[in-house]
Amino acid sequence: PALSFVFVVGRLVSNAARPVAANGTVAGALAMTTSAASAPAAVAVADDRPTGYTAWVTEVAPRLGIAGSVIGLILVNSTMPQVVSTSDGRMPKLSPKVWARMAFQITPKAGGLKFAQYGVMREMKLSMDNYLPSGASTMLAFGVVGTFFQSIIYNTLIADMYKIHMGVAKTMSVQQLAKGLRPGFIWCFGRECFSMGGGMWLGPTVKATLQGEFDRRGIAVPDYPLRFGSGFLSGACTALATQWLHNTTLYAGRMAAVEEPVGAPFYTMSSLRVAWKEMGPRMFYANYPQRMCLIAGAVGLMNMVDIFHRPDLIFVRGCK
Repeated sequence: PALSFVFVVGRLVSNAARPVAANGTVAGALAMTTSAASAPAAVAVADDRPTGYTAWVTEVAPRLGIAGSVIGLILVNSTMPQVVSTSDGRMPKLSPKVWARMAFQITPKAGGLKFAQYGVMREMKLSMDNYLPSGASTMLAFGVVGTFFQSIIYNTLIADMYKIHMGVAKTMSVQQLAKGLRPGFIWCFGRECFSMGGGMWLGPTVKATLQGEFDRRGIAVPDYPLRFGSGFLSGACTALATQWLHNTTLYAGRMAAVEEPVGAPFYTMSSLRVAWKEMGPRMFYANYPQRMCLIAGAVGLMNMVDIFHRPDLIFVRGCK
């Protein structure tokens, strides 16, 4: 159901972002676009597109908002059982009441941070495209920006869960957010660079390969399912390849939440040793189904919504 929701939302947003003809139909707009593309004035039409911050707010921000809120919601609900499974008995199976309470308090924060993450990542990736190949800039942007935001999101999520479970009043300061960046920093960078970044890089290649195969067999596949499916397949593969990094990062967050002294504050090698000691080879695939839904669904959603729409609109450059 979560993946179906992601697909439907992505399609609705992509349709909403299309131009609409005078008769109010998307099909009419597509016909207008095709005609304009074949006319000599096509370049002039493209140049007439709105620019400035208003264009960014109307054309880019909604895509980032949908991606951030939907993925934030899925992230919270897919990560909570992983936190329980890696708690070494410190946190029992969550009752529906406790689950709802945790989700209600944590989801808005996760959604807001996800919106900010994708916004900053988009700015960094588009700015680096002038100096690096597109694939490299995508992976590096996801790695650098994702490390910062995902470290905070996961570690504050873990800390919030333990605080709610233990009945401790929840407070959050800038200092606490900064502390949330440190546990498992190295593992988090590798995870973000090669999971989401790798999935976004592979998505177009997988789509082109599948499109070619379908065309060769004379099979017509609508663009939206193909874009979503290509992103989903790419994300599923990169999620499995980085699952050990993810589990190790979760252990680092747990060790920080319970204030383990060994390896503090980054818990780089200590979290790896504890993960192997408690999970053994399972660290390479444990919690994969929940995370696969998140990573694969997120890559598929962002392929559909196209968060890199209007690459000329870079906020820090005035959207000119």
